[in-house]
Amino acid sequence: MMLFDKIDRSLKDTVFVYTTCSGVNEARAISISAVEEKLVISADYWLINSIYPWKGVIQEIDQYMIMFSTQKGLSNELIKHIEAKHSYDIPMIVRTDTSMVNQPYAFWVDNTLSSPEKYITRGEEKNRKAKNKEFHLEKLT
Repeated sequence: MMLFDKIDRSLKDTVFVYTTCSGVNEARAISISAVEEKLVISADYWLINSIYPWKGVIQEIDQYMIMFSTQKGLSNELIKHIEAKHSYDIPMIVRTDTSMVNQPYAFWVDNTLSSPEKYITRGEEKNRKAKNKEFHLEKLT
């Protein structure tokens, strides 16, 4: 008798997780760390104007919104990551499920997030290419 593991495909569904931050440096730091730890496939951030009450006083401030694109199965870990890195006492963190994602994008997300390879920076990529070029030139001479 063969046993098959039940795979919950919905854990691979793409979801968006949103949060706001106090400034661009915090938004960038949280975004980079989430990408490096393979909790998200992407993080987009932009300046927003916010109005809300805090301790009975209406606030009108500039903040940065971050929209993370990730898989449902990683979203709880991502939320914990955001909470640990966030400067606000009570950060707004919201997960939004998607009703449709195009297949090439979903395939790319799944393959990229499940890959064991570590990401490198553009600078590291340039150094790697330069070393490969030097190596190939040495072989030719």
